[in-house]
Amino acid sequence: MPAWGLVVNDRNEILLIQRGYGKEKGKWSLPGGMRDKGESYKRTAVRETREETGIKMSADVLYRRGGKGNYEIWKGRRIGGRLKIQKKECLDAKWFQKDMLPHDVNLAFGPDKIAIGKWAKENPGSRRVHYPRSKMDRAGFGLVVNSKNEILLVRHGQGIRKGKWGLPGGRPKSKESRYDAVIRETHKVTGVNLRIIRLYYENRHSAKIWLGKPKGSLFSKFSNSSTGGSAESRWFPIDELPNDDSLAFAIDVRTVEKWASENPGSRHVSVRI
Repeated sequence: MPAWGLVVNDRNEILLIQRGYGKEKGKWSLPGGMRDKGESYKRTAVRETREETGIKMSADVLYRRGGKGNYEIWKGRRIGGRLKIQKKECLDAKWFQKDMLPHDVNLAFGPDKIAIGKWAKENPGSRRVHYPRSKMDRAGFGLVVNSKNEILLVRHGQGIRKGKWGLPGGRPKSKESRYDAVIRETHKVTGVNLRIIRLYYENRHSAKIWLGKPKGSLFSKFSNSSTGGSAESRWFPIDELPNDDSLAFAIDVRTVEKWASENPGSRHVSVRI
């Protein structure tokens, strides 16, 4: 029978792992695993958390027990250790702020969904956002701003984020830099030739966002089906920026919020999909 640990650090962030095997590979979960012979659920939660993430937890409270007593989730504080990923079983491990918690679709198991949903309700200001199924390592995106101070976003045409808006960009091809990938992908999907000004933001997975301006002719709207599923692009003025529910990924949420905070008069609105 398994046990999991819900660990909270001194910044009120919770620790999750990204599974590296099985049908739930790429999804996020609380650290945990099966009990050893004669081991208590509490001890299992502490041991598995340390083995998978390098973090030592206190396991103060029994936070959730399965209806038939077939699992337990222990909540506790980080009391030591440094984040170190168990590469055999995990793609990643990271601390999640309360306003950047994964949606249920990005969580591996039912107990993860229940425990994180419960913790979100107990912490005012919590928000659930979409995350990609795998690490966004080496991805590059563009925050493209035109002369009217509008930003360019692309509406996804397929997958679980179909209809949602995001920054143009993606992973580089073989031997291509992220810088060059942003320019190529932006033109491919939106028809806009991008002139990069500076690096704007970098997240924990080394996904980079470059701030840039269009050069040459502009398109108010542009459709492209070459990437699999039709993609539409659109310029958004600062008083009509999409709200969190209309954005595809956490990195889109972070970037749009950062841009809004730097531009007086910005307003997030619900964009119909």
